[in-house]
Order: sequence, then structure tokens, then C-alpha cells
Amino acid sequence: MNKNIQMGIFFILGLLILLVLFEVVSGVSLLKKDKLYYTYFQSVGELRSGSQVKLSGVNVGKVNKISLSGQNVEVQLSINKDIIIKEDSIASINMTSLLGSSYVGLTFGTVNSKILADGGIIISAQSSDFNTLISKLDKTVTLFNDQFSGYSDKINSILFNLDNIISNIANSKGSVGKLVNETKLYDELMESLNYFASISKKIDSGEGTLGRLVNDEEIYVQANKTLKTLNYLTEKVATGEGSLGKLVNDDQLYNSINELSANLNSVVAKVNSGEGTLGKLVNDDRLYYDALNSVRKLKNAVETQEDLAPLTTITAAFGVMTLF
Repeated sequence: MNKNIQMGIFFILGLLILLVLFEVVSGVSLLKKDKLYYTYFQSVGELRSGSQVKLSGVNVGKVNKISLSGQNVEVQLSINKDIIIKEDSIASINMTSLLGSSYVGLTFGTVNSKILADGGIIISAQSSDFNTLISKLDKTVTLFNDQFSGYSDKINSILFNLDNIISNIANSKGSVGKLVNETKLYDELMESLNYFASISKKIDSGEGTLGRLVNDEEIYVQANKTLKTLNYLTEKVATGEGSLGKLVNDDQLYNSINELSANLNSVVAKVNSGEGTLGKLVNDDRLYYDALNSVRKLKNAVETQEDLAPLTTITAAFGVMTLF
């Protein structure tokens, strides 16, 4: 192989290496053809030619050219030919950070949307640039300062009062100051905590009634048995077993009581109306007066008999003596 051929081979290899390095550094593909799309913005801010184009955050191309088109700015996008752009995809200008560069962000679009052909126009959504954000922030700060200045006196008064309160607390003035600075409350609180700790220790060790209630399983067993017994009894009552079950579930007792009540009401009604012997006893006054007269006559008879008792005794004695 002569020197000319060797020089030619080295030249071609060097050229290929330079092309690869240029593509890697610049991001411009010289070996494959990208698809071109267009989008329009009212303002592009800090967007420049060569800025990245990202599809949902993934780099898929670059900004090829920026130019004026009437009242808008035309942005030519060079996107990898393997990337699918839908007709309802939306392009927007985003910032990598507040002080960083801008890039064009694309959305996927809907699943059923058609694929946008090469050279098509992508719908744009105007985003606020950095200068606009700074301007809005400046207006907000100015508005806040205007509002704040109207309450400065009140805020100063509040701060002054807070300073006095903190000073009083630090000097042990008032209830809060004494609570914060005096050790007596701390000692009493520690004494109370130790007392409660002692009680809880006794309970935990099973001392006293409460300790037994907490620690003795026998109480639980007895309570469980009692609950089972009550459950058994309530089941019997619910099913109508036994006297109490019949009282709760059988309607016959209720009907009997209802019938007895009706009969009693009827009897009381008859008594009130004076029917029958009991009705007359309750309502007729003549029986009262007859009984009163009988009692009077009996009293008079008893009194007469008492008066005649000595004479009767003498007469009886005389009669006996006559017989002898």
C-alpha cells in the first residue's frame, strides 16, 4: 500500500471522527434526517436556537430557528424522526430554573388523536416568562407593603405589648410568671407524679382492690361466667322458656290482664252508679244512718242493763232462798 492511499484512509477516518465529535457536542445530527414542526408564541422570552425540545421531560429534539411571523414568533422545532407527535399535542415554553435557560415542552396528546405530519403546526400554550413573573412578584410585594404600612402602628403596639408580657413573665410577675419561674410548683408537681407513680406501681404489683381488679384473672373468669349465665338466661327469656319467658313473650297474660282490667272497670262503674249491694253500700246514706241508730239502741240497752243489774241479782237471790 503506497503512502497516498494511507494518507487518504487517515484523512477519511479523521473526518469521520470530527463529524461524530461535532454531533455529540452540538447535538446536531448530520447522519439522520429529523422531522420539522412549527409552533407560534406571542413571546419566547429567553428561548434561543439550539434550546432543547422535551416530550414529557424527555429530550427529543432542539429549537432549529426562531423568527418573527406577523404579530407572533415562529419557532421551528427539529424532532427525532422516531418520535410521534399528535395533532392535539401542546407546546409551551418552560424554564429549567428561575435563572436557567428555557426549553420547549411538548405533551403526548390523547390516544385516539391523529399523528401530526412532518411540517405540521403544534398548538401552543403561552407561558409566563421570567420577566413577567418578576413583574407580577414586584406588584405583589408593592401591594403587600401598601397594606402592611396601614397596620404598622397596630403591629408595633402588639409587639410592644408582647415585649411587656415576656418581661413580666421573666420577672415572675403574674400567675404565668410564677408558674414559669417558681420551683415550688415544680416540686409539687414532681411530688404528685411520684405519688401517682407509687399508686401505679402498687396496682401493677396487684396490691389493693384496684390492683386485684387489674391483675387477678379470677375476677375476669368469674365475670365471664356471670356474663355467660346472663346470656343463657336472656336466651331462655327470649325463646319464651320459663315463667319470665312466658311473661315476656306470651300474649295470653297480657290479654288476661286486659280482660281483668275491663271487668274491674265495669264493676267500679256499677258501684259508682249504685247498682247491687256494694253499690248501695257505697252510695246510699240510709245504711249509714240505720247502722248509727242500731248502735245507739244497743248502747241504750247496755246502759239499762247495767242499771238493773243489782236489782236483778237481789231478786234472783231472794227467789233461791224461797225455794229452800
